[in-house]
Amino acid sequence: MPPPPSLAVPSIHLDLSVFGAPGLIAKSHAVAAFSSKGDEIRAETSQAIVAWKASRAARSFAKDSASGSPSSEQLPAGESALDLDGLFDGALPTSGEVLSRAESLGLGHADVAFAISESASTPEAAARLSALGVLGSREAVLAASSEDEFRFLLTRLWRKTADSVAPAFPVDRSFAIAALKVQRNGATYFIHPVAHGQRGAPRRFAVLSLVRQVKASGQALYSEQNLPAYYGYKHGLETLDHAAAQGAAAAVVAAAPGYTRATLLKREIDRALAPAGALAALAWVLISPASPSAWALLLAFGALAWRMMSSDLRQMRRQRRRRAAAAQAEGLVDIAEQYADEARNFFISKPDLEVLRGLELPQPLGATADAASVRSRAIADAVAADAAASGAGEIHLVVGHLHAHEVAWRLADGPRRAAPRSQIS
Repeated sequence: MPPPPSLAVPSIHLDLSVFGAPGLIAKSHAVAAFSSKGDEIRAETSQAIVAWKASRAARSFAKDSASGSPSSEQLPAGESALDLDGLFDGALPTSGEVLSRAESLGLGHADVAFAISESASTPEAAARLSALGVLGSREAVLAASSEDEFRFLLTRLWRKTADSVAPAFPVDRSFAIAALKVQRNGATYFIHPVAHGQRGAPRRFAVLSLVRQVKASGQALYSEQNLPAYYGYKHGLETLDHAAAQGAAAAVVAAAPGYTRATLLKREIDRALAPAGALAALAWVLISPASPSAWALLLAFGALAWRMMSSDLRQMRRQRRRRAAAAQAEGLVDIAEQYADEARNFFISKPDLEVLRGLELPQPLGATADAASVRSRAIADAVAADAAASGAGEIHLVVGHLHAHEVAWRLADGPRRAAPRSQIS
């Protein structure tokens, strides 16, 4: 079956460090009894399936007829659902199993990617996949009660099929830091993603080169909060987006607000002293193991050193690998694959925007209410409003790479209501 037309499918960031290990997600082995809430979910799913089938049939009738490929509408009524329900064992299928089902039905990766990219919520995604014939009705109901695990399944399906549909935004590689290019209302936005930890500034010279390039062009430059201080520049404006996580608006101020040479020097000294102090305290404990002061100093410096290292890219990679191993031990295949994939591609000094697109659920399905996602939307809204007020035509925005795709989506289409639950990946 030929792929559907080009789709506008941006992605969003996933800031996963705020979530617990996947071992906390229990794998269901039986379908729980549902209350009235379950009835509402089933009714919503049923309505979504009907609407999806009607719209899909209208769009793809000519395509299916020409190719001769069997779509879910061409199968005898209920055949796929009945077969899949007969195989249902109380758990969600893996992404590999779903793609095998699609292949047996003559469906391509683009069909699965299209169903995911067109979904605005997890119930709708379950309905669309069920309508395609790759998810049974009982699995679709289970997806509602096991939303966390279902999001992992959707994310892995998207990772394996995203390259079959066109991306929403081109990648402009003409700058020192590649950018997602977004055009709206006569303005052009360039979103430059950087992978940073609080302990260092990877690719600092490339970032400073970008800043000089933008400054020389006379174009507007905005930065996510703290990035000017991390990388050592004070050009342009900065969004104070951290406050957005508590419901406040993101102010736009001069870059590196509140930082002085003295405070920046203290920050660097703290970075150097924390591990050195921990080692000195450890030596004291080894020499005088009965000294309470030595143990107290070791605990204090050890906690400080751990805190400063915990946001480092290497530390976050190790954390993801541990989560992948834990998930693999529990038989959670898609969760393990996702964490391992993130360890390889999220927490590196030069992340690839095209790879990031596949590792994050596409919009609007990916829009959620977690703190990092709220900050992404706050950054985009603040920059769009300030740039419009100043009349800027070409705007550059430097953000953490896990914000890039959602910021691009928000700038392109404006506000959209987020899902009530947090993104887990």
